[in-house]
Amino acid sequence: MNAKKIVFLHSEMKRFLRHITLFLAVGTLLYLPAVWIIGHAGLQANVKYIPGNYGMMGLRMDELNKLCLHNTPDLLFIGSSHCYRTFDTRVYDSAGYHSFNLGSSNQTPKQTFALLSLYLQHFSPDLVVIEVHPDIMENSGDESAIDIVSNTKLFAPIRDMALSQKSLRVFNTMCCSFVERVLHNGTIHPGDSIVNVGTQSGDTTVFVDFKYIKGGFVEVSPYCYKPIPLKPKTIEVRDDQMEYLKLCLWLLDYHSTPYMLVEVPCTRNLYQSYTNHVDFEKKMRSLVYLDSEYLNLNEDQRLTSLLDDTTCFFDDDHLNPKGVSIFNKFFIQCILSD
Repeated sequence: MNAKKIVFLHSEMKRFLRHITLFLAVGTLLYLPAVWIIGHAGLQANVKYIPGNYGMMGLRMDELNKLCLHNTPDLLFIGSSHCYRTFDTRVYDSAGYHSFNLGSSNQTPKQTFALLSLYLQHFSPDLVVIEVHPDIMENSGDESAIDIVSNTKLFAPIRDMALSQKSLRVFNTMCCSFVERVLHNGTIHPGDSIVNVGTQSGDTTVFVDFKYIKGGFVEVSPYCYKPIPLKPKTIEVRDDQMEYLKLCLWLLDYHSTPYMLVEVPCTRNLYQSYTNHVDFEKKMRSLVYLDSEYLNLNEDQRLTSLLDDTTCFFDDDHLNPKGVSIFNKFFIQCILSD
């Protein structure tokens, strides 16, 4: 190949690379405003930007970020809505435990690992209670990822978690949230402390208030579940969620932080519909060293004898205020005091 051809090819390659760079730069500049516009237009098939959602994650993250600057919770609860609607921080604070509830809607171990990775850099609680639920362990985590990236800054663990979902809608929502924070100098309103929500309880749509309580708990208006027949259900735990749960426990061990896995009570109606719950228990117990580190409170008759499906539950898998009160008194007296 002669020198002229070499010079020509070199020139063409440089021009090609300039075009690619320009294309990527222009594409990025157009893409970010596009997802921001779509995110505010309610076209949730592509972007689901949900700041200040009913799970109150914006308020929770805002409070915890401020708490990191001044104090350390003795007791940290983390998990799904079964966590933030069950562990009432007021009860624990009254009993002398400085507590915080870092639950979020549909939170799976993928999101739990990201949140623990972020906050264990700033404080070291005396005990972390990880709420585990069979239905959550078979969830992809997309909805939880969307909730979290919509309601907090894109710290490295949060960003990495969102990318690990390998979901276009999660990625688009993350980009939308990034643009939103740039436009508002890094801060946005975390949401209202009371939100009226239409939600399912059995076969009934119920409109109730979700009220954020200082410390991360969400109190829901009193309502009593009306049981409906449930089909038998086989629990199918995702391998990736098991691996992330292992990572959560590894991270806690690395920080020398005690923990326990807790399955909070659901209705007997739901619990008895699971055809292979014993296998789920075996999987959970395989992760811990001692039986006391995994508690299936559906099998604790001291507690279940106090909880009635029709008076203590909001729906199949969430306690109502009466059930929450019974549960937390029991948990303090029989679990934390042991």
